[in-house]
Amino acid sequence: MHKEQKRQFLFSVVLILVGVVLTRGSYALTTSEGVTKAGDYLVSGQSGNGAWAGAEAYTGSIVSGMVNAYQVTGTGSYRSTAENGGNYILDSTGYGTGSFLGFYGDEAYGLTRLSEVSSNPGNNSWRSAVSNFYVSVQNQGTTNYINGLLSGYSEFSQPLIYLSHHALAADYVGAADKGIWRQAVIDTLGQLTDNDVFPVQGFGAAVWAFSQTGSGLDNTVVSTTGVFANKQLDELPGILAGHQVGSGTYGGSFYWRFDHTNGGNPIYHPEGYTEDTVFGALGLMGANEDILFDYSNEIFDARGVLVSGIFSDGAVYDHIWDPSFTSYAYVGETLQVIPEPATLALLLAGGLLMRKGRRRSG
Repeated sequence: MHKEQKRQFLFSVVLILVGVVLTRGSYALTTSEGVTKAGDYLVSGQSGNGAWAGAEAYTGSIVSGMVNAYQVTGTGSYRSTAENGGNYILDSTGYGTGSFLGFYGDEAYGLTRLSEVSSNPGNNSWRSAVSNFYVSVQNQGTTNYINGLLSGYSEFSQPLIYLSHHALAADYVGAADKGIWRQAVIDTLGQLTDNDVFPVQGFGAAVWAFSQTGSGLDNTVVSTTGVFANKQLDELPGILAGHQVGSGTYGGSFYWRFDHTNGGNPIYHPEGYTEDTVFGALGLMGANEDILFDYSNEIFDARGVLVSGIFSDGAVYDHIWDPSFTSYAYVGETLQVIPEPATLALLLAGGLLMRKGRRRSG
């Protein structure tokens, strides 16, 4: 789990115990209410097969969010709902059969989250499924598998998000080829530009992965050309934080392009989208685990706007301030950025009112 700095604990105290209400349109929920509304929405919306209608391809991300909601609240139905989603991933991919299709990155990562809350995190069926998958990939040739994944897209941001999840999952199970997955994230990030579909979102996912795999955010150079020419991994969190909106109507959210424009398309906003904010926050949260970084303020702001984007029925829309369509995937992703179990436990015990310094991204 992400290890927040103590300023985040202080902010969470203010938000939860004092009851700060964040408002978008006519809806207003506190953080604890938002978590419950979103979690209940996913419980009631789950189909009998364990998936969520219209978001079957994003089951891994929803499972991860439900695991986080369970860890925060201790609500048993959240865990069982996550487990049902995990079973759907295994069934729908043909795991354990001769027609196994393999896991998407967020599916593999979602299964590792289920492993974390199992009775024996070091030895369980979820962990075994992920471990067996990466052994299978290695037997096929990991580089060939990655090249095949990349060839399925005409741009780099979407495969970068999947590769980042794969790097996290491979690292979790100690896959022999985990270094190859991490290097694939570095190589793909080096090719990312504003010509891609979700540049800042992909960037956030990559920082999230780097922070928790291999040697972390070290002095490895990303690329010699392009947007990240001669940039080291340890410089990336600061660059990512620079893509967060600092103040004003959309303050706390993230831009979706590196140039902070709408890309010349008037139907798009330059900022304020749920997924860009989720992965921007995850990236900073990952970096914040390193004592060299402190992004507590930025994480607090991102969490605040994401909570405010949870509607009274638990739904979450594509844009936090100007919703047009909703997806169960947005709800699951939002739940990955809520306060951690340790945070709530300390708050409810009346503990930790100390400060420190800040940071962060299926």
